[in-house]
Amino acid sequence: MRRFALALVAALTAAAWAVPASAQGKTSGTIPAPTVMVIDTNRIMSEAKSMAAIRDQIERIRTNFQNEIKKEEDELRRADQAMAEQRKLQTAEAFDQARRDLQERAAALQVTARTRRTQLDQALRNAIQVVRTTLIQLVEATAQKYGANVVIQKSDLVWADKRMEFTDEVLRQLDAKLSTVKVELPRG
Repeated sequence: MRRFALALVAALTAAAWAVPASAQGKTSGTIPAPTVMVIDTNRIMSEAKSMAAIRDQIERIRTNFQNEIKKEEDELRRADQAMAEQRKLQTAEAFDQARRDLQERAAALQVTARTRRTQLDQALRNAIQVVRTTLIQLVEATAQKYGANVVIQKSDLVWADKRMEFTDEVLRQLDAKLSTVKVELPRG
């Protein structure tokens, strides 16, 4: 009887291991077989209409900031030259005060330039995040549409069958859904 029980346990254990993967997938707690989709997000982020719009806006804002700073720098140079020409006509105290004022203006300009760069960087990050969030939503929707349960970044692959790549489709969807993003400078 004992041998029969041991043989029965061994047979049941072997049978459990021999259950096909499709039958095992129906039980909870198991990992489904991977269905892979490949996306080249680097290409999407470089070719998307919304990213081109962001780059154009950032360049315009940067050019405006540079022109603004250059104008202030030119004014400081002129003031410095005027101060040098007036040196002999001023008292030492008046000259020192004029120099301190000019140095304060130069320091304030440096702070303004740093602030502008920081604002521009933050505006760029915020705009790109809008694109990335939309891209992720579109990738998820495309994966669900085609039954994919794993999405892999193309740059992480050595090789994949071209039928697994959905970059072009996702790029078209992104361009249709989000052709532009408004770059907004943060306050402060």
